[in-house]
Amino acid sequence: MKKNGFTLIEIMVVVSIVGLLATMAGLAVQKGVRNSGINQAQAELEMMSAATLQLAWDTGRWPNQTIRTQQGSYEIWDISGDKSGLLGTDGRFDNWKGPYYEGSTKDPWGNNYFFDPDFRVDGVMRIVVGSFGPNGKGRNVYDDDDIYVLLDN
Repeated sequence: MKKNGFTLIEIMVVVSIVGLLATMAGLAVQKGVRNSGINQAQAELEMMSAATLQLAWDTGRWPNQTIRTQQGSYEIWDISGDKSGLLGTDGRFDNWKGPYYEGSTKDPWGNNYFFDPDFRVDGVMRIVVGSFGPNGKGRNVYDDDDIYVLLDN
């Protein structure tokens, strides 16, 4: 007598394959979400770098009040305040013609974008606008997920 149906082993193999495919799809979605955040941050930083350079050309000063031709060492960890001169001014920027930037002041992970005149890139201090990246670790902690645009090249 022949019985129709699947054996327990056949069902377990199918379930295992479906589980593996679901895991692979989940990982691909996570990677896509991470990459889209990185791309969004990079695009916003490109706009912010243009705004920061325009501020420096108009006023002769970086957002930290350092003269444009100098590097300085004082970071602005939150560019949204009038102190930075990008969105508004606290009156310390002569020849201010802003606002220079109207985009988001927070990266896709909810952290503030920053201006850092002594950001370490390959062991060299550079002037950048940046994001601490997906892990959010920052304030003079340099790691491989930081996203930044150089302003001094």
